[in-house]
Amino acid sequence: MKRFWDARAKEDAFYFVDNQLRYRDPDIERFWAGGQEAFDRMLDLLDVRIAPDEVIVEIGCGVGRITRCLAERGGHVRAMDVSEAMLEQARSLNPELENVEWILGDGRSLSPIETASADVCHSFVVFQHIPDPEITLAYVREMGRVLRAGGIAFFQVSNEPEIHRKRSVWWRLRFTVLAQLGRAPQGQSHPAWRGSSIDLDELRAVAQKAGLEIEQVVGAGTQYCFVLMRKGA
Repeated sequence: MKRFWDARAKEDAFYFVDNQLRYRDPDIERFWAGGQEAFDRMLDLLDVRIAPDEVIVEIGCGVGRITRCLAERGGHVRAMDVSEAMLEQARSLNPELENVEWILGDGRSLSPIETASADVCHSFVVFQHIPDPEITLAYVREMGRVLRAGGIAFFQVSNEPEIHRKRSVWWRLRFTVLAQLGRAPQGQSHPAWRGSSIDLDELRAVAQKAGLEIEQVVGAGTQYCFVLMRKGA
């Protein structure tokens, strides 16, 4: 995944964070505004409030689109990504975020985040791209490890298996040709883009073992399934 996302960051980082944008010709103002809108909607749907002194762990920060929102609300943000190329752009695009620590992750855990050191864990449009659901569930276990008692995790997963199925040979061939001509994005059939869905029963079981209680699920059965969990005492 590191190689895939480094390559996508160099190709067109804005598009691969928000593929509603025009490929290689992004509306940058719309990019940042869209992140704020998506984040505010998630807060409202799950009725989440972030206190100004809280420590936040962000999983899959990309170029810092949602990081800006987290930094505005919380005390300190530990923004993680598997791609060094994405992190380089994040640092360059967000020099004013003095309360953010940019961290290169290993793609499987929240190392080097210390146990019981965070108040909030957050992720948006990240887990849907992970090819193996077990890796996403491993991140949930890690949320249970790094959260303090009473801390929350709120994040998005895909709960729609159909959209992750491999496309037809003809569809893949067409996109491959267009991508080689520079007229379409690369990697549309790659497992790290196609990703996977999460079974909510498995999610509940893993969360319970990690000391997390699911308080809300909004959007079950869809790509944009939002989950709120809380760490027990």
